[in-house]
Amino acid sequence: MLKKRNLDYSNSYEISREIVASAKRSNRDLSYFLDIHRDSQPRKITTVTINGKTYARLFFIVGKENKNYEENLAFAQKINTEIEKSYPGLSRGIIEKDSHSGNGVYNQDLSPNSVIIEIGGIENTMDELYRTADALGEVLSQYYWDATEVSNTPKS
Repeated sequence: MLKKRNLDYSNSYEISREIVASAKRSNRDLSYFLDIHRDSQPRKITTVTINGKTYARLFFIVGKENKNYEENLAFAQKINTEIEKSYPGLSRGIIEKDSHSGNGVYNQDLSPNSVIIEIGGIENTMDELYRTADALGEVLSQYYWDATEVSNTPKS
């Protein structure tokens, strides 16, 4: 899409914003938005062994310069905590970025459940990436069902 519009990489968040906004308009049930990236760090930083299997480590990035900053940070903290409970060492933590250290918004103003997730690095294998994606999916699924259960619990 960038090439088609004669734009460069720096315009990526403009394009992705259009896509996310369009998806939200066509399906109002969407509320979680994950922007998946790969880190450029070497294998020694992006890999961990858990129960004899290697995984691509992950970390979360939350933009500090948008209206949903606190909610997005809380979302990332909850997911990070659960990842670390189930898969100790898989997460490299949470990084908060403002406009001096990055974009600062990352389209995270579109939802209070929005985060960038960096999974692995340039030297991780597909098996390691898939293992991590499965682990993340498991944790996110549990988070979603727990949140759904809480919101559907009748108040006394």
